[in-house]
Amino acid sequence: MEKIDYKKSLGQNFLYDTNLLRAIANDGGVESDDLVLEIGAGAGTLTKVLAEKAKKVISFEIDKSLIPILEKVRDEQKNIEFHFQDFMDAEVDNLFEGKAKVVANIPYYITTPIIFKLVDSIEKFDSILVLIQKEVAERFVAKEGGKDYGITSVILQSIFDVSVSRIIKKECFTPSPKIDSALCKLVPHNRHKISNFESFKNFVHISFSMRRKTLVNNLKQNFDKEMIIKTLEKFGYSETVRPEQISVENFIKIHEDLNVKK
Repeated sequence: MEKIDYKKSLGQNFLYDTNLLRAIANDGGVESDDLVLEIGAGAGTLTKVLAEKAKKVISFEIDKSLIPILEKVRDEQKNIEFHFQDFMDAEVDNLFEGKAKVVANIPYYITTPIIFKLVDSIEKFDSILVLIQKEVAERFVAKEGGKDYGITSVILQSIFDVSVSRIIKKECFTPSPKIDSALCKLVPHNRHKISNFESFKNFVHISFSMRRKTLVNNLKQNFDKEMIIKTLEKFGYSETVRPEQISVENFIKIHEDLNVKK
């Protein structure tokens, strides 16, 4: 293993266990005819495993000091295309034709922005597998009524089947982070009819703007109070219901109903 100057500012925590890397590729459902988008190549250990399984890997890495290491990986695996830039600056829709599977080891500090950038191009992906901090994954999969249920839970689950495939202990990483990580898989679904997704996302943000307040109080700046109460009653809720008590499916129904009446 070549000497690497790990950058704390970039949240760099790399994996080197080949068996674990292969397990991650398997969890991502990577097959021989797949195009894989990797975000955060790091030392290229996962990149190499993905390239061995996939038709092609497009991989992003922001740390240009890793270029010499990654160029050696590319010399061994000709089906890798590296982009040495911040993924947040990339135009996803112009990166490739058809659809891709995402496999990414994402630093904590930029997890949510990357996830929502992928959400904005959901039609480009068959699935998204992200290695993230365990506590963040718990928010992704949380159900109504729990302390972790909130904006991210509702928005992601409205368009994805979200699951955790495995927990990865902090000791598996170099350098070791402070908490364990989780592999979280997001597979797009079309179960819910959302007329305007941007409007729905904004609605969810407003709904959770003050968690200690009722949904009515959070929404009344944007909708007529009596109209909100009637809509909540229509779906079996009282006017004292809090946002964390409402299921994803009913958030969608409430949003659609209120926007029809607005």
